[in-house]
Amino acid sequence: MRRKLWQSLVAAMTVSIVASAALAAELHRVTLDARAVSAGQIRTMRLRRLEAAPRVSAYGRVIDPGPLVTRASQVIAARSAVAAARAEAALAQSAAVRAIGLYRARHNISLAALQRARAALAVADAKRESAAATLMQLKTRMLARWGAQLSAAALSARAPLPQLETGAAVLVEVSLPLGESLGRPPVRAAAMAPDGERLRLQFISRAPGTMAGVAGEALFYLMPARTSAPIGMPLAVSLETSLTQEGVLVPRAAVLWHRGEPLVFRETAPGAFAPMPVRGNFVSSRGYFVPMHAQSLHPGDRIVTRGAALLYSAALQTRPAAETAHAGHAKTRNDD
Repeated sequence: MRRKLWQSLVAAMTVSIVASAALAAELHRVTLDARAVSAGQIRTMRLRRLEAAPRVSAYGRVIDPGPLVTRASQVIAARSAVAAARAEAALAQSAAVRAIGLYRARHNISLAALQRARAALAVADAKRESAAATLMQLKTRMLARWGAQLSAAALSARAPLPQLETGAAVLVEVSLPLGESLGRPPVRAAAMAPDGERLRLQFISRAPGTMAGVAGEALFYLMPARTSAPIGMPLAVSLETSLTQEGVLVPRAAVLWHRGEPLVFRETAPGAFAPMPVRGNFVSSRGYFVPMHAQSLHPGDRIVTRGAALLYSAALQTRPAAETAHAGHAKTRNDD
């Protein structure tokens, strides 16, 4: 039955090459008569205009919060060292002022004692400056890696640090595709673990730098702890953008893949179907959203939702022998 159906389709169709740079040259336009369309159970639908917020597919990875906690401890210790150095310098300053006063008042102390007081003040000032420089260096490194929000949270033990310390949550770094940028990163994002588990992420802050080995803009998210979330576990992250776009929604059943690119068959005339690239799309739970600016599909276009696989197989076929013979006969007649 299926073989007879396919034979009737092949016998009824005429094929011409589609001039589309997005599709490979061997894909052709397929034309069927009404009987072949009915026999092949070809079904179409008209695309409607709608608005949607595009999603950006990003790469995520569970990262070790240990370096953040360690750096925070170093900064806190450096702050204590600065406070101690300042107190020591203040004490040395008082001692030096008193020594100067005593020395000038009839040499109540020796010159050596005065010199020792001045030397102690110089040493205390040097220690204070050194401690301040160390603190500045540690804070700069901390901000450069973790950003202001995470750094402040770690230094004051505010959220999300308690969740990270108790293991209730893990830290996730998300890298956007190169060239992508989000004016307002979504507060919540969806992620998928390698084992297929779907996870929810909560936005913390932008990362000041890029993820190691990845060139795109980076973001920090918090993820509830799961049974197994080892450091370095990769995640497929979907981020919804804040700006809505006009476009059309292509159902999944209509989409085929050719050399790694999605395509659909658009009905250009009754019984005539042309393969069309699905450009600029993003995947949603209902299908593929194609924005208007992609200049690929438009509201009102009719696309094949059933029988597209048969059209695809036909579109891959070479030019029919009958059509070739007819073209040769016409050429011979014109030459005569």
